[in-house]
Parts: sequence; C-alpha cells; structure tokens
Amino acid sequence: MELRQLKYFVKSAEYLNFSVAAKHLYITQSTLSQQIKQLEYELGFELFLRNSRHISLTEAGEEFLPFARKTILDAEDGVQRLHDLQHVKTGTLRVGVTYSLSTVLTEGLISFMKTFPGIKLEIFYKTVDELLVLLREHKVDFILSYKPLSDAPDVDSMPLFENTLALVVSKEHPLASCKKIKLSELSGKPLILPSKGLQARTMLDKLVDGKNIELVYKLELNETNILLQMVATGNYATILSTSAVFGKTRFKAIPLDEPGNVMEASLLRLEGAYQKSAAKEFIDILLNTEAVKRRLMNMFE
Repeated sequence: MELRQLKYFVKSAEYLNFSVAAKHLYITQSTLSQQIKQLEYELGFELFLRNSRHISLTEAGEEFLPFARKTILDAEDGVQRLHDLQHVKTGTLRVGVTYSLSTVLTEGLISFMKTFPGIKLEIFYKTVDELLVLLREHKVDFILSYKPLSDAPDVDSMPLFENTLALVVSKEHPLASCKKIKLSELSGKPLILPSKGLQARTMLDKLVDGKNIELVYKLELNETNILLQMVATGNYATILSTSAVFGKTRFKAIPLDEPGNVMEASLLRLEGAYQKSAAKEFIDILLNTEAVKRRLMNMFE
C-alpha cells in the first residue's frame, strides 16, 4: 500500500467521479482506476460501487476513508516537522480570514513576505463558518476571525483584541457627527446590511434580538466592498465592525451604544493540530503590526 494510492482513494471519494478526480490529481483516468483496483486487492475489500454513470463508496470504503485521510495528514505533518527541524523556510502557509479583519491582515502579509520570501502564502477569504470547514479539513493552517458566537470545542481561540459593531457612514452623511448611536435611533431609517452568515450580521441580530426595534434595510449583500462603495456615495449607511473600515479615511464608524456589543478578534487553530514554524512566525509578525497594537491600545483607553 502506497501513500499515493491513499491520496487517489481520498480524492476519488471526494468527487465520486474517477474522471474528475483524475483531472485534479493530474493523472489519467486509467492510471487512477488501476491504482484504486490495486489498493482494493491489497485490502481485500471493494472500496467503490461502480456503474456506468457514477461511483459510490461501499461500507468498507466509508469505514476506511477517515483512516486514509488521517494517514495522509500524519505523513504531511511528519514532512513539515522535518522541514522545521532543518529551519527550512520554504513551503506553503494557508491562512483563512473574514472580511472584517482583512485590513488587520494586510500589514502582516507584507512584512511576512519580505522576511520569508521562500514561503508561498495562500489566503482564503470566506465567512467564518466556511473557514471552519476548511480548518477541520486541514486546508488552512489558522483563521483570523472574530471568535464564533457558537461553541466550537475542537477549535482553539487565541484572543487578539476586542472590537465593536458600528454604524458606518460617509463623512458627508447627516449622522457623521454622532459620537455613538443606539439601535433604537436607527429604527425605521433605511439601511443596507451585510447578509446573514457574515459575522457582523450575526452579532447585529444578537443585539437586536428581544428588543422592540425594527431595522429597515433596502439591501442585503455578502460582498462588503460593494456595501462600502454604496456607503461612500453618502446616501446609505451600513453596520459593520469598526475594523472593517480601519485606515479607510472616507468613512466614519460610529460605535453602537448597546450592552454586549463586544467582538473578540482571534486566531483560530485546530485543537491539538501540529503548528508549522511558518505559522508561528506569521502570528508573531501579526501581533507586532501597528494594526493590532493600535487596537490593543484602544481597549485600554
């Protein structure tokens, strides 16, 4: 049994299509089929049910799949540990980030790329729920996000700083002079909001829950850049974390004056998973960026 055969099996189980799996593995379909048959022969079990249209996992395939995945991950971790022991500053670091904290990430990215030019960075920009799936599948090394409101016992959370939700307007907006604002003051006023599933919206819904407040919104959007473009016209207001507009001088972030309006920016890592040296170096650089330091200072002002 070879490690590549396990990789072929896992990829085939992922797509349940030998042709598609072969394309992603950069091999021919006949080579893939041959290697799967060889693996089945060595195991003494059929792993897939085959017909002319599609394939599916057998009971044995279902049982074997998590062990195959673990074996591949253990082998990759072993190689990474050897690289780290040799202080080899090469390889790939995969980082997940939610939009609200993308401005915090930028400074760290630039510094890391200058310090470790031999390490390839892959950045995944998604919702926290989508990123947690990638983390559990070992497809990202860590996540920069606000701590999820729901429990995730298999995820270790390292606090960075606290942040709040704010009404985000252009500097020409009639409310731009406000120092803070209550949700009740926004009742009935037209808003454009981030879509459900984005962390700012999840936090907003939590703050509104149980209160006699009706927020009127003309638009829901899962693309925060477009929300900000519309806000920049001066005709609209939205609700985002203050970090989402950090360094963006065209906007004014007016904190929501509501109890419980605290969001904890965190680094999320899989509990018990091996942490690459590159990840440790990146986190150290991130903690020393001005973006993080300024937010830490704001917590104690």
